[in-house]
Amino acid sequence: MTPFASKFSDSQFHHSSGFQHETAALVWKRFADNFELLAHFYAPLNHSPSDSIPAVIFFPGGMWTMPDYAQSAAWATHLSNRGIACIVPEFRNRTFFEVTADDILHEGIEFWHWAHSFAPSLGIAPSRFTLAGMDVGALMALYASMQPPLQKRSWWQFWKKDILPLSPACVAIFRGIVDTEAQEARFLRIQEEVVNPDAVNPSLLLRKKLPPLFCAHGMLDPLMDYELREWFCDEWRRLGNRAEFLLCPKGDHSFIQFEVNPATFEQVLLSWEEFMVSLSLWPEDALEEPALI
Repeated sequence: MTPFASKFSDSQFHHSSGFQHETAALVWKRFADNFELLAHFYAPLNHSPSDSIPAVIFFPGGMWTMPDYAQSAAWATHLSNRGIACIVPEFRNRTFFEVTADDILHEGIEFWHWAHSFAPSLGIAPSRFTLAGMDVGALMALYASMQPPLQKRSWWQFWKKDILPLSPACVAIFRGIVDTEAQEARFLRIQEEVVNPDAVNPSLLLRKKLPPLFCAHGMLDPLMDYELREWFCDEWRRLGNRAEFLLCPKGDHSFIQFEVNPATFEQVLLSWEEFMVSLSLWPEDALEEPALI
């Protein structure tokens, strides 16, 4: 791990050319061969480390083969212009590394703990983090958000509480994988590469005391049916948690890409913002009048 000081400096940040816009980048993990994984940080204009603003961690999609950082960057750039800090982490993928599904999922949790630990140095309120992701990035966000209690109280210990793992204030998934046994997730090789496949399957991790969930999906998606996501949100709510499911009637598999379907992108973004404001996680001035396009 790279130590992180309390103030921004040129030595801590450097620019990455792999994104649509220049952005500050932090080394969040360094390996023995000096290979580095970066966290691309999008901050609002005039942001200061002394601030304490809400933030979103975007886990990119790409089915662990070629993470789509550019798509996450488009969302992060837009939200940072609205006063929400965004972080897009790099993690190892199967195109360039010999990694298993287990390795990648645990790297996601490792990053979540790293970001939460350094939040005050980044001018972020640790209690106002949202974990978000697209397709397999959504699986990573869900897995980090749905960890079982570290220690459950015995039935007779009524004065105690369960010891819960580090949990975000909210989780948001877009075209997200919610069942690792579904046909759409077969290329992830969860069953072959994870020691306990049931322990990483969001559909089997549903329980009480989960953070609020925002889920959006396109009705016309030919690769991932919306009914599974709708069922998942219904179960989330049935267990006493808060969830909102947004079904986009004109959305296909590309519904979250602004350059492909700007009207649906706007619908999703505005609905997500209203949900976050209703939770008091984002300020009301983060809301924008319709017609981004």
